[in-house]
Amino acid sequence: MIPFQISPALQAQIAFALTLISTLLGLLVGYIALRGYWRSRKRPMLFIAIGFFLVFWTPVLLLAGPILVPVIGQFLYGMLGEISRILGLICILYGLRIPFTQSD
Repeated sequence: MIPFQISPALQAQIAFALTLISTLLGLLVGYIALRGYWRSRKRPMLFIAIGFFLVFWTPVLLLAGPILVPVIGQFLYGMLGEISRILGLICILYGLRIPFTQSD
C-alpha cells in the first residue's frame, strides 16, 4: 500500500482548492503592483502589474476549463493558457529591464 494514497475525488478537491488559493494570491499581487503604478505613475510598474495579471489569469482559465473546452477545443484551450503565461512573463521581464530614465 502507498502511504499517502487518497481517493480521486479528494485529489480533485485538493487540486481545486490549491488552484483557487494561488489564483487569488496572484491576482492580489497584481492588484498591489497596479496600485504601485497608480501611486508612482512609473511605466515599469505598469508592465509588472500587467504581467502578474496575465501570469496568474492562467489558473482562472484552468478553473473555467470544463466550460471552455467543449466550446473552443482542448488544444486551443491549452494554447490560451500558455500564451497568457508567456506574455505575462515577457511583460514582467520588460518592466524590470526598462531603464529608469524611460519610465516617465
